[in-house]
Amino acid sequence: MLSIVIGIMIHFDKVTNLLFGDGDGHHAGKFIVSISHMGLELLITVVVAFLMFALNFYILKPLENHRKLKTLTIFVSIILTVISVFVLNYLFFSLLNMLDPEPRSRGIHDEFISRNFFVSGLVIGCILIYRLVNQKQSMQIENESLKSEALQSQFESLKNQLSPHFLFNSLTALKTLINESPETAQNYVNNLSKALRYTLQSNEKQLVTLKEELEFTDSYLFLIKMRFDTNLTVVIRTDEQFMLYELPPLTIQTLVENAVKHNEVSKRKPLTLIIETTENGSLFVQNSIQAKITEEEGTGIGLTNLSKQFQLLLGKEITISKENNEFKVEIPLIKT
Repeated sequence: MLSIVIGIMIHFDKVTNLLFGDGDGHHAGKFIVSISHMGLELLITVVVAFLMFALNFYILKPLENHRKLKTLTIFVSIILTVISVFVLNYLFFSLLNMLDPEPRSRGIHDEFISRNFFVSGLVIGCILIYRLVNQKQSMQIENESLKSEALQSQFESLKNQLSPHFLFNSLTALKTLINESPETAQNYVNNLSKALRYTLQSNEKQLVTLKEELEFTDSYLFLIKMRFDTNLTVVIRTDEQFMLYELPPLTIQTLVENAVKHNEVSKRKPLTLIIETTENGSLFVQNSIQAKITEEEGTGIGLTNLSKQFQLLLGKEITISKENNEFKVEIPLIKT
């Protein structure tokens, strides 16, 4: 369809002369051509446009929105187009001479060549514009999908963090502390309040700084250590230069909860978690694998949910590894 449209556009003056010219007025002369000659020239232009479209569509791949268009690819496209047009010019001009042996002037020959090069350039331009428009539309669709997935991800995360089980354990521990240690109970309430406030506020953000996340982590660790006491040790080693780097909210909490949920934490097998930044600007949470006798049933949205957040929000992957009885999750931090 594009080839036909281009062909009609290129020969529009001749087509109008053919349809409306009377042969005696100002439409007369070289612009008035026979139907057979007009049809042949139009056919050649359409064929050239189609072949150039097929060639450049294969090279430029306008439908592959996620593939970056390299300068070398465009250069190859132009070179192959020029060579192809030279070959087609020779073949089709020879064909015209065979069908109509009447000698053609140098000007007509140059016009024929220029027209085909112009058609080829127009085709390449149309493909590049189509690729740009298609890429822009795809980005808009992905952004809408990102917003939807982010909201869904935050909602699932919120449900996970504020589960009735979590609140029940917190309130039960608080009840015990009120009787045994009112001062500790007050600290517990303060940290519980901070944790709940951060969790609710994080639902309005896609990214938070590492500093904010670690402040929340301190409150969260205070709460869960009341349950595990000295059986749970958390070592945090973070470089100050990464404090303003960003990550999705509740990332560390998700990893800590995942470690506690799937490993035995007891006097017989105390658990140590290491939270540390690396030189390349990543954060990892590591713990030894201490399988429970009875595995606790999870919701299945912990690490999967976290991985999806990084893919959708940042276009990056988290790295999960199990080596030498160690479980390690590495998180890429985002430099602002």
